Amino acid sequence: MPSLIIMNYFEALGIPIRYNIDEDALTRTYLQKQALLHPDVNDAESERSAFLNKAYKILLSPLDRAGYFLEIHKRHSDNLDAEFTFEAFNLREQYETLESSKDKKSFHDTLSRRIFELVTTLRNLEDNLDEFQKNYGLLRFIASFLEKIKSDVYSWN
Repeated sequence: MPSLIIMNYFEALGIPIRYNIDEDALTRTYLQKQALLHPDVNDAESERSAFLNKAYKILLSPLDRAGYFLEIHKRHSDNLDAEFTFEAFNLREQYETLESSKDKKSFHDTLSRRIFELVTTLRNLEDNLDEFQKNYGLLRFIASFLEKIKSDVYSWN
């Protein structure tokens, strides 16, 4: 078996280098490989097992997989355009005007739906790396913003 450490995560898990992957197949392949490499089964393979764990974790997360997909294609994930900046500014401004717990939870739900929409969009853009990159930047911002407001939203209970 070739060294997993020198492979990229997609190759290590035996799946094509695509954003739109079969997550069930990913899990099946991961479990099959881990059955052979796990340190409880094979002490000599602990480094490979750790690499496989990291690969699986990254590829299972749509956000992390998008960033890694861009990295594989030697694209920077921090290129932001004016449209992105405008949307980010508007989201922050909208949130700052909210006062009630109900409104903040509704905004939180709206952002969660927006994340789902962006992940769906990325699945359709993997062959257009420029657009993929732009949408990933927005997805990353919204996911980060959602995490920041989560404690504020749910501390109103």
